[in-house]
Amino acid sequence: MRRITIISALIACLALAASMAPAAVASGGGTVRTIALHGSSSFPNATGSAKSKVDGSKRELEVEVQHIKVLAGKHVNVFVNGNKWASPRVSSLGAVHVERSTERGQSVPTIKSGSTVRVRTLGGTLIAGGSF
Repeated sequence: MRRITIISALIACLALAASMAPAAVASGGGTVRTIALHGSSSFPNATGSAKSKVDGSKRELEVEVQHIKVLAGKHVNVFVNGNKWASPRVSSLGAVHVERSTERGQSVPTIKSGSTVRVRTLGGTLIAGGSF
């Protein structure tokens, strides 16, 4: 019984330590930063996120937006720091997802504090955006 109590206490301590660890530390090494993307007045129901991971010289960036079914089948533009980065097609479910990694030889912009992510229609209307 004492062994179970000690193990339970150890597990509780590990869980507490993990919950207090900075969100920027990735489980596989490197630094991960995540932001929420908020819908604009033209697309108030749009939600999403952007996640940046840096591990040494390797960089990854993932951007996703949901709840834009009215744009299903159309392309949208993803801008990072004001530069067009991708033009994914909105799925039939009303979502876009872009994930790129320098490890796969893909272009990934450098993300730092204040970096912006904006998702716009091809006509330039803001769908969702946020800042790191």
